[in-house]
Amino acid sequence: MRQLLALSIPCSVLTLFFSAAANRALAQPVYQTGFEQNQFVADFPLAGQDGWFSPPPLSPGAAVVVSDKPRFGGQTVRVLGADLVHQDFIGTVTDGYYDAIGSYRHPVNLATNGSEVVTVSASLRVDGAKTALGNNFFSASIIALASLTNGDAAGVGELAISSDGHVYGYSGNEAVPVFQASTQVELGKWHTLTIVVDFGARTYTFIVDHQVLGEFAFDPNNVDEDGNAVGYTTTLARGSVLAYAAPDTESLAKADYAAYYDQFAIKTSPRKNYSGSGQ
Repeated sequence: MRQLLALSIPCSVLTLFFSAAANRALAQPVYQTGFEQNQFVADFPLAGQDGWFSPPPLSPGAAVVVSDKPRFGGQTVRVLGADLVHQDFIGTVTDGYYDAIGSYRHPVNLATNGSEVVTVSASLRVDGAKTALGNNFFSASIIALASLTNGDAAGVGELAISSDGHVYGYSGNEAVPVFQASTQVELGKWHTLTIVVDFGARTYTFIVDHQVLGEFAFDPNNVDEDGNAVGYTTTLARGSVLAYAAPDTESLAKADYAAYYDQFAIKTSPRKNYSGSGQ
């Protein structure tokens, strides 16, 4: 059984960190899109359009711009579970936890110098049968990745809607996720997922449908291929959307699931506008 503990972290005084609409209004867009036809061609892969890319072999053709079930406007991005391609190395690296992964990336290389708070957000939904609590058979996520001092990138927060009817938050920096926060959600409905990255405080905060789930420190365990410690810079390398599927079983098939993404945005605000930013 692929059972994992569903964490429940209550809202705290961090809610004050985002409560003022005036502060949010000061956020400046770095990149945002609703995947509409003025920017994107329907029925074509997301990768290769408007700066998006997907590294082979992580199912580059699975994310397609479609007119099916948009949250707003006329288009959205869909990843069918059936289009996520099995890769032996994924099973090896994750010890069988995942069978296929789709990764779709938009680089920004935003240098904050530690003085800006960055948000990565999107509307997501997962369609398919609800699995047992802790059975993360299929999921769809957004992730913020920061540049490392060696030129690579590492996660500074990832939020995923799981087929078990929860959104889980984790660092996005492990082959198998170590969940840090969660909240219950409905499958088959749109939800707004937001990751707030404070490079000055070296923290990231999770928000799901306006509910603050918690604040966490950057993962200190980055190492290069030689095992040497590698530090974070203050640059947001990119924001990404991903889809994950576990190996099919007798009762569960990834072909019975789909992930949708809409209203993707990366925004920035000066840290001085946030009373909880640790200034």
